[in-house]
Amino acid sequence: MEHKVKFNRKLFWDYQITQKDLENEDVFIFYLSRVLNNGSFQDITEIPVETIKKYLKKLHLASKVRKFWEWYLPNLDPADRSPESWTQTPKNPERKE
Repeated sequence: MEHKVKFNRKLFWDYQITQKDLENEDVFIFYLSRVLNNGSFQDITEIPVETIKKYLKKLHLASKVRKFWEWYLPNLDPADRSPESWTQTPKNPERKE
């Protein structure tokens, strides 16, 4: 399976992984986990929100990182899933303003 994600070699100083290796789902899950745990904002915005949502339960994430995505994704406005919207606070129907 080919994944449309830009590979950042700098996050994998300790493994010999290439863009082609991301076609293997186990390697791709490892890659996503590493990016979400240790990547920059730019690295994270290279991953489509739908991809994060699809793989979230399979990812090996730090507790705080997992809690963030579990809170953020359900509250994200479905009409706007662009990386630019990630800097905005999602609408939370349970929160009274």
